[in-house]
Amino acid sequence: MIFVHAIFASLLRLVFGHLFGGVQIHLADTPPTSATPSFSPQPENSYAGWGGGIYNNRWADSHDVTASKLPSLTRVCPGLSYQYGISATPVTVDSTVYYPTWNGSFYAVDFTTCKVQWSLNVTAIIYSYGPLDPQTLTACYVVSRTSPQIDGDILYFGTQAHALLVAVNRHTGAVLAKTQLNPHPLAVVTISPTVYNGVILAGTSSYEEPAPLYFANYPCCSYIGNTVALTFSRRTNTFTTKWDVPTLPANAGWSGAGVWGSQPAVDPGRNQVFFGTGNVYSFPPAFAHCANATADCLPPGVNQEAVIAIDISSGRVNWVRRLTAMDAWNGACITSPIDTANCPSLPPGSDADFGMAPSFVPKKTSGLGRDLLVVGQKNGVVYALSPSDGASVWMRSVRADMTVGGGISWGIAVDDKRVYYTLPYSRAGLAFNVSTTVFGASALGSGSTLWQTPATLGGNNIALTGPTVAGDLVLFPRTGTITGDGTGRDYMNSRGALVVLDKRTGAILKEMQLDTNFQGGIAVQGNWLTTGHVSAEKDGVKPYNLS
Repeated sequence: MIFVHAIFASLLRLVFGHLFGGVQIHLADTPPTSATPSFSPQPENSYAGWGGGIYNNRWADSHDVTASKLPSLTRVCPGLSYQYGISATPVTVDSTVYYPTWNGSFYAVDFTTCKVQWSLNVTAIIYSYGPLDPQTLTACYVVSRTSPQIDGDILYFGTQAHALLVAVNRHTGAVLAKTQLNPHPLAVVTISPTVYNGVILAGTSSYEEPAPLYFANYPCCSYIGNTVALTFSRRTNTFTTKWDVPTLPANAGWSGAGVWGSQPAVDPGRNQVFFGTGNVYSFPPAFAHCANATADCLPPGVNQEAVIAIDISSGRVNWVRRLTAMDAWNGACITSPIDTANCPSLPPGSDADFGMAPSFVPKKTSGLGRDLLVVGQKNGVVYALSPSDGASVWMRSVRADMTVGGGISWGIAVDDKRVYYTLPYSRAGLAFNVSTTVFGASALGSGSTLWQTPATLGGNNIALTGPTVAGDLVLFPRTGTITGDGTGRDYMNSRGALVVLDKRTGAILKEMQLDTNFQGGIAVQGNWLTTGHVSAEKDGVKPYNLS
């Protein structure tokens, strides 16, 4: 999965490693209100995992995050700084926030006092598993970039290099166990884990996709994506693999179809879990014609750019919905001239994979009389599918300009009425100092576009990650500003913002400019907002309060 855009074509390593950071924002206490439906089963007083709960919907059950509180936004305590930034959306339980950093650490911090409770050296954990070959060290990072997942007193997170799943004691940070999810030397874990009924659900992606850019004469490619379910024994401190389902057939000439972002979504009623997959890196010559055909051209088991439903107990694939024709692409396709030995098809595929797992919407909260799955694709298309069999309910292109793709990658937010998304590259033909980014919302029942708001304040802004919805607001990170300094890294040295919109109209209610770049997701717990921002030199967790 790579964002393909002219401005960023030279930034494969940066794009594969979005830098995140953290901010704590606190809203004033309010009197208790009447109970509302549980938006996503999760521990009380928490924001659980990347998606806020097992539905992966980034919809926070909070009565305290409202437009009326925005004028009182104030910082609570000074920031905690980490070189290169925080690498995933933070997770909160009670008064503790947990997060990994790009300098290879992992922290637990009391966000009411900003006191560090414990920290880990993730880089050391990776090296303790085994040595890293030169290609792994070049292409991968010795860090974690997943939001942790909490199961009682155990915390789980994934790593880049070695593609590990790690278990630690949530209260002390003691490392309890680690296991490898995919043995390929360029496999990584970018999807954050989900825990459901004692089963840990995860998957792997790969930095083999850009490998032809890094390594001369690289024989592309051999990685195959996979989805994994494990259990963890608190008695023996060991992982046991329950099932491991590949996204492509082995030893058949196929490679790719990684499982990239957000976190697996769970359908409790059907006891199934959902994943989204990416494009293929290579394919057998006999299937070259499938690039110009429909998804049905692909043979069984080739689950590229697909939504997959798997029975949690058995690992049986309940259904697969392949949503696009064969999309064959890797980093060799953007070399100049094109590396025809490694680029799998000419013209190259569109690299329009699913950079996220779907969000599950139960009928009891949707009000639609049916359960739904909602997922966004990098080509700017949003789908609603039936969780029973993957059948289409609706499909809509939400691109603001039909000549460009859009770029929905790392996730969406869904509540009982709307689907919220960020389109980084969705407006064409503009002057350089005007942003191409759009924040938007579609109707949950029909997919029709309700509003789209350009990120136009402050020049050529870019927003790269998904929103979070809470109360009457939807919260978007604005990453930074493209200045055109020729480095391709210019927005990394600019100032981002927390952009707060009225979720019904899309009107911008507040744009809180930060002192650094902002690519982190936003977690909401009660009247606290835990967000992320970063600069090339300095960033950290910074609590704020609305009083």
